[in-house]
Amino acid sequence: MVREAYTASGVAGVLPGYMQAGLGWCVADARALGRAWPHGERAEEYGPGIAALVMDVAYFAALCDPAGAGRWPEADPDRTGDAEAAVGLLDRWAGLPAAWRAAVLREAQYGVRARRGRLTVAEVVGVAVTYAGKGAPPPMPGYAELRTVDAPELARRILRLPRDWRVEAFRRIAAGADPLTVEADARKAIRTTVT
Repeated sequence: MVREAYTASGVAGVLPGYMQAGLGWCVADARALGRAWPHGERAEEYGPGIAALVMDVAYFAALCDPAGAGRWPEADPDRTGDAEAAVGLLDRWAGLPAAWRAAVLREAQYGVRARRGRLTVAEVVGVAVTYAGKGAPPPMPGYAELRTVDAPELARRILRLPRDWRVEAFRRIAAGADPLTVEADARKAIRTTVT
């Protein structure tokens, strides 16, 4: 319904493509939750996904009806700014040498597990840009981090996503989502919105 209202309101024609990708991802998330629910999955496993979906639906509903945006308190007021920041963050990351792109994703993935005392993805990209600009190699990851994710391959897969989907993926990664999960979810969402 939100996708239909979004299209009918005319908002779809004026917002950037990465916002369209965000809506497509929202629709894919809703479909995935809808398919899982009747199979007796434990509801508590889906709590975080449902909360994120509610925020996304509220955000897009508020975009469709700016005058009534107050009716959607669940909408993330920072989402537009976060998406705009993701454009620059993605460009800076994509401009890094391959080894540094992999190092950034490894650090982001490790940060998801550590949850505290870690740099933000934007800070990690900033450090990577600085050191890569000086010609320094990225630090070697620890053994556990190497086993967790094939970061060079993950970086290649993210770079193969359509541009607007890469931006949405980086918005999610910068918000603290696991890069490995985000990339897999992006591919599923793209397939869902195309079919």
